[in-house]
Amino acid sequence: MSYTDNYERDVYGIIAFWLRNNYDHGRFFDREISHHELELARANQHMIQRLGRIWNKAESKQGDLGGLINEAEHATSEFRSSLIHTMDKALHCEVIISTPISLLDHMIREAEESQKVFKLIQSGGHVLAADAVIHESTFWLRQMADHLGYIHHYLDVSNYELHDRVRKMTQKFERLFLQANALRTIIRKPRNEMLPVLNTFKQMVIKEAKDLEVFKLELDDLIKHCAAITTSPPDLLEHIAREAHHLWRNLEDGVIS
Repeated sequence: MSYTDNYERDVYGIIAFWLRNNYDHGRFFDREISHHELELARANQHMIQRLGRIWNKAESKQGDLGGLINEAEHATSEFRSSLIHTMDKALHCEVIISTPISLLDHMIREAEESQKVFKLIQSGGHVLAADAVIHESTFWLRQMADHLGYIHHYLDVSNYELHDRVRKMTQKFERLFLQANALRTIIRKPRNEMLPVLNTFKQMVIKEAKDLEVFKLELDDLIKHCAAITTSPPDLLEHIAREAHHLWRNLEDGVIS
């Protein structure tokens, strides 16, 4: 499926967003499992198929919402457990994969975040706008910095200009992540209002996330036209561009979703 930035942001759409994220992670991981690891490959293929089926249900708004959330939670929990088990084996040098350990951790964190979102939907809870900005910034800015690190990892060393752009953007998002963590403790709960300093930071992150989304799609176009030498998985840039879009939309709306 081609890149879309207009996915529905109702309950079904948000569930579909997270299921698609986990589904994509499973697909990307699949290509980096050694052919010697047949058991791991089969287990991961099973997870991809299961997540894909539930994602299709959510996207087409099929079935009872409560049942759909339960299915999404169970599948995500199993996927998370599988990734944690694989990461532990990788740390003990007991499995042959080309996925960096930090990327396994990255996927686990997003699976855990999706579980939190599912629980928030189930509870019907309301999150204050300032809390949402702090939470979304501290979570997603780390993910955005990770994305740039993985772009660097997959780009051939001969792409000198692209590597320079990626390094500069990585440093920018690392600084923003540090600033978000500082604001998390400087602006303490209860966060009943959007203080000017937090609003200024929010606008800064929105601008940078929009610019990052554009950059990811520009690089995606280069890759699709074989104009950049890379080992990037198919659709990776679309996947991470969608997440950048998700970040700035959530900040604009003052929500966690």
